Amino acid sequence: MGPLEGIKVIEIAHWLVAPYCTNMLSDLGAEVVKIEPLTGDQVRGSGSYFKDGESYLFAAYNHGKRSVSLNLKEPEGLQIALDLCRGADVIVENYRPGTCDKLGVGYERIREINPRIVYCSISAFGDTPEYARRPGMDPIVQGMGAVMSLTGEAGANGKPLLVGVPVADNSTAYMAFGAICAALLDRERTGKGQRVQLNLIDTMAFNLSTRFGQYVATGRSPEPMGSQHAEVVPYQAFRTRDGWLMAGAQTDRAWRVFCEAIGRPELADHPDYATNRLRLAHRERLTERLDAVFAERTTEEWCAALAEHNVLHGPIWDVEQLVGSDLIRDHGIIENVEHSVFGSLPVLRTPIRFSESEVAVQGPPPLLGEHTREVLRELGYEAAEIERLVRFGVVNVRDGRGAQRPTAESPAGAPAGTMAEPAVGSMAESAVGSMTESAISSTSGTPTGTTGGETA
Repeated sequence: MGPLEGIKVIEIAHWLVAPYCTNMLSDLGAEVVKIEPLTGDQVRGSGSYFKDGESYLFAAYNHGKRSVSLNLKEPEGLQIALDLCRGADVIVENYRPGTCDKLGVGYERIREINPRIVYCSISAFGDTPEYARRPGMDPIVQGMGAVMSLTGEAGANGKPLLVGVPVADNSTAYMAFGAICAALLDRERTGKGQRVQLNLIDTMAFNLSTRFGQYVATGRSPEPMGSQHAEVVPYQAFRTRDGWLMAGAQTDRAWRVFCEAIGRPELADHPDYATNRLRLAHRERLTERLDAVFAERTTEEWCAALAEHNVLHGPIWDVEQLVGSDLIRDHGIIENVEHSVFGSLPVLRTPIRFSESEVAVQGPPPLLGEHTREVLRELGYEAAEIERLVRFGVVNVRDGRGAQRPTAESPAGAPAGTMAEPAVGSMAESAVGSMTESAISSTSGTPTGTTGGETA
């Protein structure tokens, strides 16, 4: 049994940050119902990796959930959402501030019908008036959050670089995960729920850690250092004869062992390198000498030599090398689930272990509307009523292997799930039901779909 067994979570979100958070909640045993618009979470149509119309990007962080596809602009669709929220413990949303209020599923409305709710709102920039309505996604916040100014090769001519993973989305998702668990614990003490608010830009500031310490100490913005550590030398990537490795000496004592391991013991007491302060002052010249040394042998040979002396080191792996490594295989965090379209699909389980509780993938990522019928039946809807809701574009369902039931026009005559005007940027689908551009959120993701999506 997972530690969150019995906790019911409603996700009203798209792209990455909130779905990534609820993915972790699911792995810890929570029941997660993902409310999607008739057109689905925007990431379902993003990127270039699909099989029979199903997105590998969506599948990467949406396992173990049930999908209910609703048009929240229809009163009956909103009522279904409210019924689900009434029985929930947690709601996680990542739309722009005020959007869920307009849709009728904001915190104040939900608190009236469910005072024990833990309602987590994630946006790009928080409630600051000049920024609250701006669209914001992971790459934008990486830029504004200083991390791009700190990433890249050293030197005045270096260009800012995007971090290779969606660090703003992911780290905010982790923060939200912890905050939700803390709010649930507090509810056990007080009997009351509460609202939890996070935003990407604050998380990026919090991520500065040592770089913030440098700024406080000097009054100047730190500069990018490539693969090198800003305050410890050596501690960087070295090219070997056949690849790369990362190695370092975190203390002066470790520096002496490092020199012995690489076969250059004379460097340990060199007047320019004997202490870390000296090595910092002579970083460039020392790096040139070490680069020449590491180029003499293969990565495997260097790893063996460094391991023998217990020197801080590791090979630089690509994704294939990482997921195929004995480390990841031994830890068992990649599980295979059976999916109706993908077949056997590898997914990443939340990497937490408990001595007494289970962390496990509860199921495959859902098809759009795959569980609409099931959930409506649980809410007391009869088969004929569900068919009527499908016919009038209030809900979407899936019948069989990935086949989406067509939806008729809504009673007002407008195609269900369409928008009155284009969405922000290149996003042409509505976020929820038939929302207009102003409702699209601004919190996470990149246009490539590899990172979060808009929140707000």
